[in-house]
Amino acid sequence: TSRRDQARPLMRLFMASTLMSPQRALDLTRAHWHIENGLHWMLDVHFDEDLSRARKDNAPANTALLNRLARNILQTADAAKVPISHRIKKCAWNDDYLINAITHMR
Repeated sequence: TSRRDQARPLMRLFMASTLMSPQRALDLTRAHWHIENGLHWMLDVHFDEDLSRARKDNAPANTALLNRLARNILQTADAAKVPISHRIKKCAWNDDYLINAITHMR
């Protein structure tokens, strides 16, 4: 059961193939949402993945792969605390920055 502010409590049910303690189930759920909020949120906000019109044949898988590759390149592009949105703009505006970002990808 979860509660937020003054809202009515909400019961959530989860299915699992193994029996686990409530604390272990909570830890697994939080780990999942950590990934969801970290990766998918960035892909949606900065790459507009939810607005993608790629729907035919292999296009959705191909664009998802390219978005994840671009995300990985951008994450390693700058050691400083520069927001990803600024890194995207710097890659678009500065060819040297773009080449530097791509060559640092491992």
